[in-house]
Parts: sequence; structure tokens; C-alpha cells
Amino acid sequence: MLRTIERRVRPHFRSIFPRIGKKRKAFEYYGDGMGLRGKILSPLMDPAFTAAWQFAHDANLAGWRGTVPSIQWRALTCCWAAQNALALDGDFVECGVHTGILSMTVCRFLGFEKLDRQFYLYDTFAGIPSGALADEERALADNINARLYFDCFEMAIANFASFPNVTLVRGNLPESIGDTPARIAYLSIDLNSATYERQTIDVLWPRLVAGAVVVIDDYGFVGHEAQHRMWNAFAAEKGSAILALPTGQGLMLKS
Repeated sequence: MLRTIERRVRPHFRSIFPRIGKKRKAFEYYGDGMGLRGKILSPLMDPAFTAAWQFAHDANLAGWRGTVPSIQWRALTCCWAAQNALALDGDFVECGVHTGILSMTVCRFLGFEKLDRQFYLYDTFAGIPSGALADEERALADNINARLYFDCFEMAIANFASFPNVTLVRGNLPESIGDTPARIAYLSIDLNSATYERQTIDVLWPRLVAGAVVVIDDYGFVGHEAQHRMWNAFAAEKGSAILALPTGQGLMLKS
């Protein structure tokens, strides 16, 4: 399996990093802006995970206009957080879904349809509502909307048809949250906006059970500095800290 990944990946990274000094850079893994050498890759090649990723990848091709980004390691992070959440009492929540590349991977990885849990997926399913945002955030949102988003609600519904305990909630966050769920064991946030993410975490934080992991998708990405600052400030207010991952994600625990 490792040889298969290397054959697929190396021509790509060599075109991006052809030479450093007089030596060609060689990675065992390259994707999502990460080049890795000398690392154990067995979690990424676990059969349960690779099957879950392939399932989500294939279903999301149309949602990503034919080219799904190489975000396997982000999906693996979400699977880890979700798997740990099974030891806690509470439901699962994702805010910012699109056609469901991350949450579909989680659902297939865990066999979510067999669990006595609910997974709530919140999104407009039509892009970022930018009208109420300040200039900097509006420009970012409009750029992302133009490149990626469209009305994908019916596509998302079809993607989760095999998971009866997954509920898609369409609307603007945080207004669309309502009173359910009351207890949350797993939370993933990817709203591409410091304003919406702060408003949403203010509503959901009291509902997170002790030990719940918050996966912050855009925490470490250039161009998302406003979100980075907001989350650092939020964590400081809660007496907590955020683990920055090379995937660009951040991880925060509810104590």
C-alpha cells in the first residue's frame, strides 16, 4: 500500500519541489501542503480508514467539481476525534459541511448508522452568507464562494442517505442550531469566518461535555488569520489552549 501511495504522490511533489540545492527532495507522503519523511504512515493506511476515505472521496467528486483535495490527514484527525468521542455521552455536530467530505469519512469509519447517536450537520449548503461580514471577511467569503460553493443541498442529502441517524440542518449559523442537541461529544467547525465561528462556538460551548474535542479546520491557514486570532482569544477566555497541527487544523478540548 505504501508503494502505491508513493507512486501516486511523488510525481506531484517533484513538480512542485524539483530541487533543493543539488538534491531532489523525497517524501513518503505529500498532500494538503505537507511533505513528510521518516514518519510512520500506518494510521493513514489502516484499511478501515482508507475504505472510509475512498467512500467519501467518490461521493464528493461532484461537490468539488471533479477534484477532491488531498485532505486525508484532516479526515484522519476528524476520525480520531470522533472515535474518542464514543467514550463520551453526547451527539456529534459539524458546522460547515458542503457535500460532506469529512463527516462522510467519519460516518463510514465508525459505522455510524449502527450507533445510538445522532450526527447534526449544519450549513447553508449554498456558500458563506457574506452580506453581514466586515470588509476583510467578506472579501475572503466572496472569493471562496466564487471558487467552490453552489447549492449542494440535494447532493448532500443523497450522500448521507445510508445514515438514518444523520440530520442535515439548512440555514444560517448560529440561528439554525435551535435547542438540539443538548449534549455534544464531537464538534467540527469550518465556517471560513471568524465572526460566524465565534457566534457558533458561543452557542455550542456550554453543550460540549467534558473531554469533547473541537476540530477547528482553518486554524493554521494563511489567509485565515482572523479566525486564528479569534480562536486563540476564545481559548484564553476559557483557560484552555489549542494544539496547532501541520494539517492547518487546531484541536481544543472541553475540560
